[in-house]
Amino acid sequence: MSPRNYSETPVYRVLVEHSPRQSDELYLTLCGVEQCRPNKEREFRVRDGYHLHVILSGNGVLEANGCATRLHEGQLFLIKPGEKIAYHPDPQNPWTYCWMSFGGAMAGGMMREAGFEEGVYILESHVNVDKFYRICNQALETPQLTAAGAIWRLGLTMQYIALAIESQERGNKNENQKVHRALYKKQDYVRYAIDFIKNNYSSITLKDVSDYLGLNKNYFSEIFKQSQGITPNEYLFQVRMRQASQMLANLTIGIQEIASSVGYSDSLTFSKAFKRFFGVSPRFYRDMPPEQRPTFDKVLTNRKNDRQE
Repeated sequence: MSPRNYSETPVYRVLVEHSPRQSDELYLTLCGVEQCRPNKEREFRVRDGYHLHVILSGNGVLEANGCATRLHEGQLFLIKPGEKIAYHPDPQNPWTYCWMSFGGAMAGGMMREAGFEEGVYILESHVNVDKFYRICNQALETPQLTAAGAIWRLGLTMQYIALAIESQERGNKNENQKVHRALYKKQDYVRYAIDFIKNNYSSITLKDVSDYLGLNKNYFSEIFKQSQGITPNEYLFQVRMRQASQMLANLTIGIQEIASSVGYSDSLTFSKAFKRFFGVSPRFYRDMPPEQRPTFDKVLTNRKNDRQE
């Protein structure tokens, strides 16, 4: 990554949060930007709370658990509570970094969600580190000891942490990782997916559903099939067929309009899909006496029985 010019930033600029805490779940204690001196001393310290640093330019060294690691621009490193850690700039190319320090009941879980598991202190940023800098700078420019100021800074702290989590998610996506660090239980994701499909069946794809959930598409398909016994694409197809059969009962709605309403761009494709499910074309289905039409539930039951055989 090419070096950036942060000459507009003072050598050391820091804000200590003195406002009353807005929440015990998450609260900011400190934030700042530092362009380190080449000869800054190496010092081991134990700190309270979490201190999430983002290297904006230059190099440095982090010492944790008896290991010294050379760091560079575009990396994140975390100082965890109660751990003895030292970090110092490279004498030849000293780093500039921004940081936010925070605590609260949610802080540890958020940092694990960002990728800082047990024994992990360093991560690559998969988002532009300028975004972290801008968030920190906004906090530094909102120092007022007022209720509004404290809430603004808490919101910026959440943005900073969310950006770190987004960075991890992008990294996982880029590496085609199938494992998702889930915020919810599997059954909750399936329930949210079903609600989303039922409300948006006319215009969505499987990718839209997985993107909505924030899950890898393959992983989402796997947990959905485990729960429902069918793939999400098959479930979407069934929702469309149920709705189409209900709309066909209304003789004032044209076949093309029904096709478009349930997610098909043309009536021919819709007719083929409908016949694949019900065994008859939409037009034939509409012309049948209502009592002779194959109901959606009966057809679905027969399809399930056929799969079991």
